[in-house]
Amino acid sequence: MRKRLIGFVLLSFCFFPLLAQQKGWSIVFYNTENLYDTRNDSLTMDDEFTPRGEKYWTRTRYVTKLLRVAEAVVAAGGGDCPLLVGLAEVENRRVLQDLIGRTSLADGRYGILHRDSPDPRGIDVALLYRRDAFCVLDSSFLTVPLIPGETTREILYCKGIVAGKDTLHCFVCHFPSMRGGERQSEWKRERAASVLRRKADSIQQANPSAAILIMGDFNGTVGSPAQKLLRVREYPVVSQISRRAKNCPDTLLYDLGYPLARAGKGSYRYRGSWQLLDRMLVSGSLLNGSRSIQIVPRLEICDATFLLEEDRSAFGMKPFRTYAGPRYLGGYSDHLPVALLLRISED
Repeated sequence: MRKRLIGFVLLSFCFFPLLAQQKGWSIVFYNTENLYDTRNDSLTMDDEFTPRGEKYWTRTRYVTKLLRVAEAVVAAGGGDCPLLVGLAEVENRRVLQDLIGRTSLADGRYGILHRDSPDPRGIDVALLYRRDAFCVLDSSFLTVPLIPGETTREILYCKGIVAGKDTLHCFVCHFPSMRGGERQSEWKRERAASVLRRKADSIQQANPSAAILIMGDFNGTVGSPAQKLLRVREYPVVSQISRRAKNCPDTLLYDLGYPLARAGKGSYRYRGSWQLLDRMLVSGSLLNGSRSIQIVPRLEICDATFLLEEDRSAFGMKPFRTYAGPRYLGGYSDHLPVALLLRISED
């Protein structure tokens, strides 16, 4: 086990020079693809993820899944336990407790923010935070209203102090899926975007220079109607960061995924094409040097070799997922984790 962990750390340094070589704290988001326990919950649609279900979800497969999720998170964090880990598609608090208590993430001594959402499949968002470096001041869960009888995941909001230095407002979201067609379901993601934007606006009305970080699976591209409702901007190109960073107003939100999307890179692969569904948005105050915590404006996709497999239906590679339909593959997830680096001023 020790040799295997060392191997993953070395891989992390190879694939993530930004996070591994620069000083700071990593922040990771990961859609885990159905992180269920093996118990049947009568209130949710989790029957297939039980030992007698369609997917024959046994204790051994569950433990393997936990270990692999932890490996992916540590790799995305540059070989260390990240400061914050946003997660999507987790069933309940039990799987989170197992994740931080029975895997390599135990070294992070994480706290958990989670509650069961009204999603019919029973999959939620959650936030893991290192208790030695992040003090939670407040948290809540924002309901996304849809039509009567239809529910979706909530949006997690958290306010906390980073390393005793500065306050960070953090959101974790998993927008409604494209099931039924992207165009036909876009209104649902627009509802989620509106809820998220209203909360961000209320924070900035109280404090225009508030440091805001939004991470999640947006189930849409950077230019979709729902994304436009968030009123995000593209951050200036990386080569001109030092010159332009000071020109980022505190209250604007910047989507750091634009350069990756333009380059054809993504965190999810659909019919042979990469899509950047998983992204992070930050307020200008986290980029322009006005606060003691600052984000390095370069979103990283963790595409380490062990997280990928050959895409036999199209040229290239794709995420090494846990299942392909009912067939067990034993992989990690159908998404790749994404990460940012947060620096803390020593002043």
